[in-house]
Amino acid sequence: MPTNRPTLAFEYWSDPLCIWAYVAQVKLDRLLNTHGPSLTVRYHIVPVFGSMPWRFSAGSWAAAGPEGRREATERIARDQGFKGVTGETWTSDAPASSWAPGMAIKAVLSMEDDEQAPAGSGALYQRALRAEFFEKNRNTARRKVQLDVATSLNLNIALLEQRLDDGTALAALWEDEHHRTEQRIQGSPTYLFDGGRARLYGNFDESVLQATVLTLLQGIKAGGSAC
Repeated sequence: MPTNRPTLAFEYWSDPLCIWAYVAQVKLDRLLNTHGPSLTVRYHIVPVFGSMPWRFSAGSWAAAGPEGRREATERIARDQGFKGVTGETWTSDAPASSWAPGMAIKAVLSMEDDEQAPAGSGALYQRALRAEFFEKNRNTARRKVQLDVATSLNLNIALLEQRLDDGTALAALWEDEHHRTEQRIQGSPTYLFDGGRARLYGNFDESVLQATVLTLLQGIKAGGSAC
């Protein structure tokens, strides 16, 4: 029998190397556990860490350097209740760019869209790849690490490599970057609702996320007009 259950589609933007996205995963998990059947999530990559060599030499992390980034990662994780995250990959084997793991994630998401991977594979792979970086201190920009994670999830490795090698994944990542510019996405993580009229960005309280989704599910539209 039809239930007329209200549904809500939204975009979730994050960087594969973002510690705030790692600690915020529990908020997204609880949201999906609470309202899962009523929600459709479209995952996007916002590559905040496009060039780590530049960040450490001339960008915002130049003064603190890799050790400062390691310390900040450990502190943020500890303050948010995540023990055992040391951030040591930033000093032992730092990825040169989050575009590399971002490409791998987009490859799996595109496989899922083409029904070459089970539903939900993209989200699971993104989460597992981020955990590999923060919990196991492995450089997820490396192809071997990306394939190891894919193997652990029983994904089709040949299809994944094909999409990485023929430019399909890179094209999908570029499309995210183009869409990010259009929507003026500022950073990671970001939730985008109601065609961009409502958004949540950064380390906000979980109650704000739950209330926003519940309000939109009840049919109360976000602000904004066509004038």
